[in-house]
Amino acid sequence: MRSIKYIFTGIFFLLVCCSSAISQNQDDLPRELINAFKQGNSISLSNFFGDRIQLTIQDKEAIYSKSQAKQIMAKFFKEFPPTGFNKKHEGGKPEARYVIGSLTTSQGDFRVNFLLKNDTGKFVVHQLRIEKN
Repeated sequence: MRSIKYIFTGIFFLLVCCSSAISQNQDDLPRELINAFKQGNSISLSNFFGDRIQLTIQDKEAIYSKSQAKQIMAKFFKEFPPTGFNKKHEGGKPEARYVIGSLTTSQGDFRVNFLLKNDTGKFVVHQLRIEKN
């Protein structure tokens, strides 16, 4: 009887640990999204855009289609080639996440904020803001 109690206790702790690890991985940001900023890869970045995205680059703000936003980001990365990206803060809830980071370029640093929303199980960038530091 005592050994059955230990077995059930062990199974319980195993299930708790596994469910905690799984939920933590679901909340993590996709690594490819951060790498797209580091590399200045507008194609990889646009894979995380929704159908429409609110894009603000310095003082110009508008809502663009996914393909328009990809072209605008390609132009930005060409004008300001990134040398690094440092994620400073992230947070949110299961349905919406936000990230604040610093994009280092050959021509200065930019503050980057983006808002991601859960769209049928996949986080998509709903809003992207890039401002000169």
